[in-house]
Amino acid sequence: MAPETAQKRLQFVHLAWIALGLTAAVSGGIGGAPLASLIAAMILTLIPGLTGFAVAGAGDTLRRGLVVIAWLVCALIAIVLTGGGASPLIVLLVAAPLAALLAGAPRMAAEAGTFAALALFAVFIATPAGWIPPPPRGALELAAPFAFAGLVLAALKIWHLVSRSDAAPAAAPPAELPKGEPDPQPIAMTGISWIDVTPEGRLRRVQGDTFGLVTMRPGSALGSLFTDHDFPLPPPGRTGRKLVTMELVSGQRVRVIAERHAKGCHLLMVDALDETPALPSSAVADLEAKLQSRTAFFASLGHDLKTPLNAILGYAEVMQAELMGPMPKPYADYPSIIHESGTDLLLLVDDILDLARSEAGQPRLEPEPVDLTASAESVIRQLTGQADRLGITLKLKSGDEVWAEADARAVRQIWQNLVSNAIKYSASGKTVTLETRLDNGAALLSVTDRGAGIAAADLGRLTEPFAQGTGAKPGTGLGLSVVRRFAELHGGSLRITSKPGKGTRVEVTLPRASEADIAPMEEAAE
Repeated sequence: MAPETAQKRLQFVHLAWIALGLTAAVSGGIGGAPLASLIAAMILTLIPGLTGFAVAGAGDTLRRGLVVIAWLVCALIAIVLTGGGASPLIVLLVAAPLAALLAGAPRMAAEAGTFAALALFAVFIATPAGWIPPPPRGALELAAPFAFAGLVLAALKIWHLVSRSDAAPAAAPPAELPKGEPDPQPIAMTGISWIDVTPEGRLRRVQGDTFGLVTMRPGSALGSLFTDHDFPLPPPGRTGRKLVTMELVSGQRVRVIAERHAKGCHLLMVDALDETPALPSSAVADLEAKLQSRTAFFASLGHDLKTPLNAILGYAEVMQAELMGPMPKPYADYPSIIHESGTDLLLLVDDILDLARSEAGQPRLEPEPVDLTASAESVIRQLTGQADRLGITLKLKSGDEVWAEADARAVRQIWQNLVSNAIKYSASGKTVTLETRLDNGAALLSVTDRGAGIAAADLGRLTEPFAQGTGAKPGTGLGLSVVRRFAELHGGSLRITSKPGKGTRVEVTLPRASEADIAPMEEAAE
């Protein structure tokens, strides 16, 4: 990742924290927190947020240390003011180690984690001993919304760390040719690029040197890179590598090694100053090893995030059901808010994991007959509370069961992403319509909103990871890319139609389940 891109993302994370703090303060004010408590909360929000924004991208240890200290001190003060060991703001202690990792200082992150653990231990000792004063009036009303803001901040920082793991690999030295290639003369190499191409011949991901080509970006046609506007991709189902010499539109001659994989092609492109260039085949193995390592990191990350999230959701459900007794009236709505927010965060974690698996060619799909209508009804029940609070109505338009041959978890995730997006961009009083139907032997699901709509210039790139449209609300930009990947993995497609100011319709086509597969399920239901 380019340094300026990393700096902008880091600044975005700290601005997002300030925005989350303002929102939490407004929530606490509505809950009855006094002005003094609100001012204290905003000061504790602005100090680390503005410090992190100001020194984002700094390379010296002193300024990076200021950010870590600001997070540690402000988090500890917030915990003491909201009940000590019983405070939900304990989650803010992870902000300091994550801030150090974002600044590229792993040793500082370890030290910050140690200080945070010692501070937490001290708080747990001081609370029962009575050394921590009782919370001031209004502090408890602010604790829950700021705790949720801390969870979102942690997710954003992890997203930034994950984004940085996509940084381009360093150029590899010349290596041996694939078997069967003659020994070349020594050449001078100035660049190397690894490109992942879709079956349709479009760039899915580019890493390394872009050779000064403006068109070398995700979504571009592969042919647009070369003077003859064509590139002989290996035919589907063919094993082995294909080696060709091509001329870029910039005038450079390159040697390209192409290899088919399950979802397209991998290309290794080397800039050469000789007609008989050497190809660093070892770089292919190195890049594949890096990809496998990144996938393993995502899997580990998902486990580490899901474990506390499942605990949060479980306790929220216990509080919603009031199994341990009735909730105090001022906090009656908090369990449902915590549960919905935790569900949104869990969806984000699943999106990140599924995106990584699909890019690595390791999707986890178990196709079976799935009733799209029943799945839509389940998602509506899950998201109705969120929609009601925003004044939005969820409506299902379907005459009967619609059976698709698909992975049930993937179908639910498609619904969740599409409906959550529609709610986000719909105004109060509007309706979001879910629809399922059969059409020409295929099963279709769609979500239609009457929101802001999408500009025509943005439609072509919104399904790429981390891409967002003009005027988009804060988010990761993963939802539509995951929906598209799931649709393609099932052999289906994604179609988006939109008019600015009128609304958007997103339609996903999936394979229809056969009657022979549906019959046993219907008999079991009877």
